[in-house]
Amino acid sequence: MRYPPEHKEETRGKIVKAAAKAFRKHGVDGIGVAQLMKGAKLTHGGFYAHFDSKDALVVAAIDAAFEQMRTRLETAVSDASPDEHRRAVLDAYLSQAHRDHPEAGCVIPALGADVSRLDAVAKRSFASGINALIELIGGEGQDSEARAATITTLAAMVGGMVLARAVRPDALSQEILDAVRNMA
Repeated sequence: MRYPPEHKEETRGKIVKAAAKAFRKHGVDGIGVAQLMKGAKLTHGGFYAHFDSKDALVVAAIDAAFEQMRTRLETAVSDASPDEHRRAVLDAYLSQAHRDHPEAGCVIPALGADVSRLDAVAKRSFASGINALIELIGGEGQDSEARAATITTLAAMVGGMVLARAVRPDALSQEILDAVRNMA
């Protein structure tokens, strides 16, 4: 059976989307290729027609997850005035929905520890995604002092999310989200 020319790219996209979700939910080592392909409703044998290795899929999934978060935050700030920009980012990021659904949320708190054990390509992809979020939160062309403040904000957001997820459903979870959200 012949497939249309765009079929291979569409199938690859399904695999990446399923992997981005699964890796954020289970961790990189918490799910295998066979389970990922099953989640994408594809056969395990077709994986290598799209990726050379699981490591290559991890990089594509990291890129896709960062793009998803960037899009979500851009939407959150689209109607915000320049004075409300950072507040809109904090409110969107430090939400109960984000806390309760890591599989659809930011890749940094979900995979940060995993990435530290991955290869240089994955680490570069992760660093690129972090830099894109820094620019989104603080704006492009920040001076070094403003960039440092933005990095501090991002670190507090990520750390707050990690802590809030760790103690959920305890009331402390919401207290952490509120405290970090109100820091600025």
